[in-house]
Amino acid sequence: MYDLAIIGGGPAGLAAGIYAARANLKTIIIERGLHGGQMQNTLDIENYPGFASVGGPELSEQMYNQALKVGVEWKFGEVRAANLEGQPKTLQLRDGMIEAKSVIIATGAKPRRLGVPGETELAGRGVSYCATCDGAFFEDLDVIVIGGGDSAVKEALFLTRYAKTVTIIHRRDTLRAEAILQDRAYGNPKIRFVWDSVVEKIEGTSKVSGVVVRNLKDDSTRVIPGA
Repeated sequence: MYDLAIIGGGPAGLAAGIYAARANLKTIIIERGLHGGQMQNTLDIENYPGFASVGGPELSEQMYNQALKVGVEWKFGEVRAANLEGQPKTLQLRDGMIEAKSVIIATGAKPRRLGVPGETELAGRGVSYCATCDGAFFEDLDVIVIGGGDSAVKEALFLTRYAKTVTIIHRRDTLRAEAILQDRAYGNPKIRFVWDSVVEKIEGTSKVSGVVVRNLKDDSTRVIPGA
C-alpha cells in the first residue's frame, strides 16, 4: 500500500510527488498520457521561476526525472473507478487496483471545444488544438486562432513561424493575455484581429476552408477563409 497516490502527472502532480517522496512517503503517480501533461505541448515557458525561458518538453523531462530520482513510482494507466471513503483509498485501473492512505487528484485541463458544426467532422483536417504539434502542417497558409487568452495568443505567435497570416478571433474588443504576449501579438505583422466576434460554424468538406463568424455587436455574419 502507498502513503500517497497522485492521479495525473502534469506539473502539479509531479511537484506534489517530489514533495511527498522527499518527506519519505511511499508515492505513486498514475498518468494516462505523457509526463508533464499539457506542458509537453508548450514551446516556450517564460513564467516559471528560475527559468527565463525553457521548452515545455524540456521542463517536463526535468521534473519527471527529478520525481523518479527522489523515489516516486510512475504508473502509466487510467483510473477507471475510485473509492475515496474510509481507509485505504482504492483506485481501480485496467490491470489492477492501487491502495493508498491518501489520494491527490491533479488531472489538469484539456482544450475547450467550441461545440460548433464542423468542429468534430474536421478534427485533424484543419481543426487542431495544439500549434506546436501541428504547426508545420500549416506552412504558408492563412490560419485562424480562436480566443484571446494566454494560450490562444501563444499559439498564434508560434504559428507565425509557418503560416502566411494568422487571424485571431476574439469575443471581446481587447485581448486577455499577459501584457508581454499582447505586445508581441500587436507587433507581429503576420497577425490580424477580428474583435467582438464568435465562430458559428467551421466550413469545409475534406479539410477546413474557413469559418462563419457572428459579430456580437450588430449580429452580422461573414465567412473568413482560412485553414
